[in-house]
Amino acid sequence: MDIKPPARIAPILEQIERFHAAEVRPREDKLRHRLENHREYLDADGRLHPEVQAARREIMRAAGREGIFSLHLPQEIGGGGLTRHEMFFVEEKVYSYGVGLNPAMLAWTDGATPRLMFCREEQRARWVAPLVAGEKTCFNAVTEPGAGSNLFDMKTTAVKKAERWVLNGHKSLITNPFEADVGHVLAVTDPGKGAHSFTYFQFDTAAHLGRGFRHGRVYKTMFDDGLTGEFFLEDLALDDDAIIGERGGGFQIAMASINWTRMRRAGMCSAWSKYLIDRTVERMRSRDVGGRPLGSNQGVQWMVADMVLDWAQARALSLACLQAFEASGPWWGTRRSPEDIRNIALIKLSNDESFFRVADRAVQLHGGAGIMKDTTINKLFQIARNLRIPGGTDEVQRTTIAETLGLRSRGE
Repeated sequence: MDIKPPARIAPILEQIERFHAAEVRPREDKLRHRLENHREYLDADGRLHPEVQAARREIMRAAGREGIFSLHLPQEIGGGGLTRHEMFFVEEKVYSYGVGLNPAMLAWTDGATPRLMFCREEQRARWVAPLVAGEKTCFNAVTEPGAGSNLFDMKTTAVKKAERWVLNGHKSLITNPFEADVGHVLAVTDPGKGAHSFTYFQFDTAAHLGRGFRHGRVYKTMFDDGLTGEFFLEDLALDDDAIIGERGGGFQIAMASINWTRMRRAGMCSAWSKYLIDRTVERMRSRDVGGRPLGSNQGVQWMVADMVLDWAQARALSLACLQAFEASGPWWGTRRSPEDIRNIALIKLSNDESFFRVADRAVQLHGGAGIMKDTTINKLFQIARNLRIPGGTDEVQRTTIAETLGLRSRGE
């Protein structure tokens, strides 16, 4: 198992270092008053402040020009063609800078996602190219008020009427619904056909706003992201060329995308855990209590040691799972073995929970400074708690792991 970055991506990591210094840090310095004050980070409606949103967009476009933004996607659609094992180190590098504007350097669910790999050749110029280049953003609409981890509870429908598809539904807990240029929506087209019941659609949000597509509430999440909300589809009419992939292929596309977000946890959580460990060690060395460094107390030392243990174990497990996963075929493949599925669940579960434990101890060891809302320590704690729900809850991952071992609930 390779713990260190492969030699071929060393130049990419150096490129990211230069890019961060030239494009990200200056924007963070300019917007420090907003990034370090949740009241300034959001606008009056609770959305991400336009200045912060504009800076994120500028970084995305610049990262696209530098070939950084979509390193994870195949070269045939404009990506960098890196493996998931290689992307672990890229993501670890990007997130090692903390929680400012640096995440905008890499595509996330509001950018160039694996769904683009299923677009047909004739769709690439309009839909794929601008997202891969970071010139446009999108949203991925799967979750609904009554449908979360179980896609089969979904109520949003797409019905073929004459030559057009008519979509109706209510999507909730969606990232980037208000600013996205492109909408990706999973809908039921063939009810009762199991995994073949669903189809993915894409559309131009500006062209359909008020014409079948309507914004809803902004959701005020625990970490004040300003990017989460809901929207409504009310007789949204789309042509056949709006379909991503094939009719009935939406479930497999959704799982490829969801699995990507689960595997992406590895580098992200490793970087943020190490960030918290480093800041906590600095605090323990510099903070004097009773004339002695706080870190000289054995109880404190053991808590820090447990933080390192959590980080190191999750990191090593992630790298082992990623290498095993890729040995069986391309990471975006839609047909996976039980071992592949188990490895993905192990990555998400181990990183979600280890990162949360690291963040919880970091807050505890920072004492009063740790509970201050606008500190990086506290922000990362809020993010750590949040990560245990989207992309499939920790409980869902445990069930998945059990199922891949041949265990089923009674009656199944």
